[in-house]
Amino acid sequence: MTTAPATRTSSRGLVLGALVAAPVLGLLAGFAPMAALVGVMALVVVVALLLRIEWAALAVVGTAVFEDYLVPVDPRVMKGLALLLVGAWLLRRCLGRLHDGGRNPVLVCALAFVAVLLAATALHTNGQASIDVLLRYAGFLAVLAVLTDVMRAGLPPARVARVYVLSCAVASACGIAEYIMGEDRRVGGPIGDPNDLAFFLLAGLPLAFALRGSARRPWVYDLAAGVILLAVLGTLSRGALLGLAVVAVAALLMGLVRWKVALGFGALSVVALLVVLTAFPQLIETSLSQKEHVAGQNVSERLDLWQSAGRMTLENPVLGLGPGSFSQQHRDFADSLPLNINHTLDVAHNTYLEVSSETGLLGLVVFLAILVTAYLGAWSHWRRTRDPLGGAVCVALLGTAVAAAFVTEQYFLPLWLLAALGAALGATGATGVPAAPEQE
Repeated sequence: MTTAPATRTSSRGLVLGALVAAPVLGLLAGFAPMAALVGVMALVVVVALLLRIEWAALAVVGTAVFEDYLVPVDPRVMKGLALLLVGAWLLRRCLGRLHDGGRNPVLVCALAFVAVLLAATALHTNGQASIDVLLRYAGFLAVLAVLTDVMRAGLPPARVARVYVLSCAVASACGIAEYIMGEDRRVGGPIGDPNDLAFFLLAGLPLAFALRGSARRPWVYDLAAGVILLAVLGTLSRGALLGLAVVAVAALLMGLVRWKVALGFGALSVVALLVVLTAFPQLIETSLSQKEHVAGQNVSERLDLWQSAGRMTLENPVLGLGPGSFSQQHRDFADSLPLNINHTLDVAHNTYLEVSSETGLLGLVVFLAILVTAYLGAWSHWRRTRDPLGGAVCVALLGTAVAAAFVTEQYFLPLWLLAALGAALGATGATGVPAAPEQE
């Protein structure tokens, strides 16, 4: 009864839109046919994503790891996709709620984090830097909320995980190819900073192992996991390697990966690594020597940055010095910072210290609460249903949480995606109805 007027209004809007667009497109086709073709294709994609929120969600998840590849096309592509996802969600919500579930604890914590961000901004305004940081947080918090809502409404979390894993595998292949061609001295490619790429891939590795059990072609996910692992090693990211060790230990202890499978996969990975070492010895030697050359300076820089972030937190322990403050003020709190550097020191290289320096201990506690409640949701689902995806999300959260102590990652998708998966799986587990594994 309530959806008929909305449907009628939507149909009228489409008709009116078509009547307006037809003459405009006709003129463009006459004067600039190529521009008209591109415009029509872009319009079709936008309309499709707005009308199919599931497609918009998968588009955001699948393209996030290719951010630097999309910048030459248009620097606003990722923001545009996030806006389309939110727009599609608003259109769907105009027809009613997406599901009948109650409030999700992960989203309650996210809402509390929003309140802390606004309070910290009101207390310490840092100009454009504050606006930039708030916009980045707003985008990821919106994606977290919408992804959770859409997965609770029927989009299978396994499908979301599948798109993420396959996109990470393709990104890994691209990064390895660029490395072999000599474009980079560490595997980077789709994400310019190898440390950030490693963080993306680290989140996808346990998901790949979880998906192989319910896949018609398990070898696809074995291959994806192998390529991802090789790329993680090629990034030479120490934080990611430590996170990888945590992932391996946690997966074995939880029984997500059997020892026989782990040993077989490890053996194949060693063989692949030996092939690369044999085929490109000079390239590998150059990469390792350059990494060793800057390792000492990197450690010194990070210790100084961590010290600055800690002192900023102590300066205002409740709400910090406001979003954007670290990039502007960290030098004022450092005893020394190296002068002969060829890169900008504008992040703390520690997610937790940067959050605390800008939003205080209150902001850090709420931020951690998002991750902890997501972990508990995935763990509850895992205990209730023995769905490997729930255990994989737990393992991925552990690994990325460790790696985040060495890189600033609150401005990238993996943590927020894992939180959304944990929230959705936790809501599924709360119903007591096991989620059937999705077949390919």
